[in-house]
Amino acid sequence: MKIRSLGLKVSLIVSLVIAVIICINIYIVSDRSGILVNELASSDATSANTAFVKELERLQSEALSGAELMSFAHEVVNAVKDNDEPALKAAIVFLASDLGVDLVTVCGPDGNVLARMHDDLEGDNVLNQKAIRTALETGKGISIIEKGTVVGLSTRGSSAIRDFEGNIIGALTCGHDLSDPKYVDLVKEFTNCEVTIFDGDTRLSSTLIDDKGNRVIGTKASDAVIDVVMRQGDNAEMQIVLFGREYYAHYSPMTVDGNIIGMLFAGIPIDHAMESRQEMMNMVLIVGISCGVAGVLLIILFNTLSVSKPLKKISAFMKKIEAGDLGISSHSEDSIDVRSSDEVGIMARTLESAYRQLKGYVGEIDERMHGLAKGDLETESTYEFQGDFLLIKKSINDIVSNLNRTMTEINGSSTQVSSGSKQVADGAQALAHGATEQAAAIEVLSASITEIAERTKTNAETAEKTSKLSDTIKENAEKGSRQMDEMIAAVGEINEASKNIGKIIKTIDDIAFQTNILALNAAVEAARAGQHGKGFAVVAEEVRNLASKSADAAKDTGDMIQNSMEKAELGARIAGETAESLSRIVSGINESSLLVTEIAGASEQQSLGISQINTGIEQVAHVVQQNSATAQESAAASEEMSGQSSILQQLMAQFKLKESDGAFRSLSAADGPPRERSAMQDNAEYAHRDESGDYGKY
Repeated sequence: MKIRSLGLKVSLIVSLVIAVIICINIYIVSDRSGILVNELASSDATSANTAFVKELERLQSEALSGAELMSFAHEVVNAVKDNDEPALKAAIVFLASDLGVDLVTVCGPDGNVLARMHDDLEGDNVLNQKAIRTALETGKGISIIEKGTVVGLSTRGSSAIRDFEGNIIGALTCGHDLSDPKYVDLVKEFTNCEVTIFDGDTRLSSTLIDDKGNRVIGTKASDAVIDVVMRQGDNAEMQIVLFGREYYAHYSPMTVDGNIIGMLFAGIPIDHAMESRQEMMNMVLIVGISCGVAGVLLIILFNTLSVSKPLKKISAFMKKIEAGDLGISSHSEDSIDVRSSDEVGIMARTLESAYRQLKGYVGEIDERMHGLAKGDLETESTYEFQGDFLLIKKSINDIVSNLNRTMTEINGSSTQVSSGSKQVADGAQALAHGATEQAAAIEVLSASITEIAERTKTNAETAEKTSKLSDTIKENAEKGSRQMDEMIAAVGEINEASKNIGKIIKTIDDIAFQTNILALNAAVEAARAGQHGKGFAVVAEEVRNLASKSADAAKDTGDMIQNSMEKAELGARIAGETAESLSRIVSGINESSLLVTEIAGASEQQSLGISQINTGIEQVAHVVQQNSATAQESAAASEEMSGQSSILQQLMAQFKLKESDGAFRSLSAADGPPRERSAMQDNAEYAHRDESGDYGKY
């Protein structure tokens, strides 16, 4: 089911917000209360532990005061001096009960016990106890927590016993037996926490009760507690389960001269803390729900009286406006009967004012639209629009002005259209005639271009043949140049062989010279031999003649070879010059071939260009023919335009137009020339556009 009342919606929303806030607060209080309770419980345990320490310090101070008082008592001094044990025992029992101490021990200057209050054991030596030893050695007393010979941990205050001359004749200690549960019960009474005294790691006295109803003593602490407190000497705060019950616990060490002799425990049960937390939560819940219900009731009452009724009236009025009922046709005035001065009343009065302004604006727009429907383009809106509605007034007046200006222009243009249509018809006829003549000229030009294209194509083919012939000549010249290079190499080899033959001839010449020398020597030796050497002399002479002929032949051969070498060098030089000439010929042929190739390419491009020109001429001829047909169609269309302009003038006569610059604007025949010039300019622009367009580029 949909909720239609805004007041009820607001009430529900605010109620939900209040409920959410209450839930959030309850959650926050619950969460924080748990943390707060934990912190308070931990703080209570710490405070209880601190109070326990203070109580032990008080007991130590009380023990020291008691020891000092008892050591100065005449009964004690005289009993020690006289070594009267019964009198000493009676004196210390009486004084101990009066001072409220549990333990009294008196010893002589050698540390041997003279009397004890708590048992009949006497004669043992107690110099191992720091309190006794300090009093006997220094004459000054101290107060400490110490473990005795018979009793466990106890507070001990010591004092030296002096005779009337001031000599130390003994020492006395008194204190409190910490194993007595009255001390832990006293601490629990004013701290409301469970407490325990540990002798080392063993419970000496405690307020904790086990499941059988007995005090928990003689048991050891957990290893975790012992490690932190006994071994590390730190305080320990933790949640711990002891004998089936969970506690917020605080442990602290007891130290004497830097040595840890025991621990103190103070703890508060977690279930007690949770009960306190639950009581707090119940109270917060009751208060929150009560405040929420009261707030919801007040809001519902306020919405009903101050919001719902006025909003219903405003809603009904707005629905009437939404339905389009502004009272224009019925000439009625409506109002919202809301007289409150709050935001709802201001909204109602603002809505009434907006309704009246909207009614006036709609009435003015309706009146102006009726005028436009009747053709009244003269009257503008003078209604007082405000704010953004000024744009409506400006738009209405702009519509009237623009329509008036447009219709005035159309009225004047219709006359020009009538005059211009005749000019267009005349121009179209002239254009058609010129286009016909232009088409004939284009045909003649196309024929000439076709002939030029054929001749250019022939030139291109001839140039291509010339280029091929030039390539053949170039190949032959290059082949001759290669053969000449081979001939030069052969002549060089001949020249080199001639040089080698010359060397051989020189060798033969040298042999002939040596042979001649040997022949001369042989002739000399034969002459010396006389008759016996005649035969040898003949041989020597023949050898000499042969050597002479060999020398002559070698000389002639050398001359001939020298002549051949000179001619070979001349032939090599001539062959080199011939090769250089052939190289220049080949280079010239290459250049000539390149030029012929360029001529052939240019001829081919020229042929292609003329072909494109021929195509363009054909396209121009086609366009000229189309223009001729279009001109004829334009002439017919201009006649139709003239008839339509007459109809347009008749339609414009139905509108009532306002004057422009104090005079009604009407275009007469006198306005024709400017329009005629405009048409001529249009034709010039068209002609220029035709020349510079796609077809004019050819």
